[in-house]
Amino acid sequence: MKLSKPLALSIVISVLMAGSSVVAWAVKPRHTMEQTTPLEANVPLEFGGWKALPTGYQQMALSVAPDGQRTEEQPYDQVVMRTYRNAEGAIVMLALAYAKQQQQELKIHRPEICYQAQGYHASSKVDLDIPQVSGPAIPAQRFFMSSSNRREAVSYWIRIGDDYPRSGTGARLSILEHGLHGKVPDAILVRVSTIVPGAEEAPAAYALQERFIADLVHAMPASAARLLVAAAP
Repeated sequence: MKLSKPLALSIVISVLMAGSSVVAWAVKPRHTMEQTTPLEANVPLEFGGWKALPTGYQQMALSVAPDGQRTEEQPYDQVVMRTYRNAEGAIVMLALAYAKQQQQELKIHRPEICYQAQGYHASSKVDLDIPQVSGPAIPAQRFFMSSSNRREAVSYWIRIGDDYPRSGTGARLSILEHGLHGKVPDAILVRVSTIVPGAEEAPAAYALQERFIADLVHAMPASAARLLVAAAP
């Protein structure tokens, strides 16, 4: 029996729709990777010669929505912002922003975008691997930010599930890949910054930040450190 063109087209469309539904069901994330460890209580106030100041320096803002509902502007479930000083008087600012679930429409913000939205100019952005006391190095990024009245050397990484994406496209692909494996990934932004007189002082600030990060991760309880860094493969 020869099918009419409209009927044949309807059958093809129905098959494609059914196939799409099966694929969507197959890749629908079923396992969340969220962690319940409270950051505030597990980020030490003193470690490796560093001590948190009672009153922190003003940083690029990160916050949790008052009602606890994540939004595009406030996609975080936990935020910790502190300023540390060592015995030599060096200052490092720490910002941690954790999200229990990452979705394409609700993702952690990349800090360079936030800085630029506040009038900063970004320069000298590079990729690097930050060594740890134990475990693999952390894929991270650093950049120099300057405005009319402030200059900062900034190091950061974003962990999404078991990945460290270094771009917005990389973040979207990571969320998609986790979803294809049936997982809804958690995520965290780890940002360390130092106020400097100018770009000439940035290299020394970055070296100090690397030591600070290694000391911090090493000093944290394993359950809390797992929020900052991906589990070893």
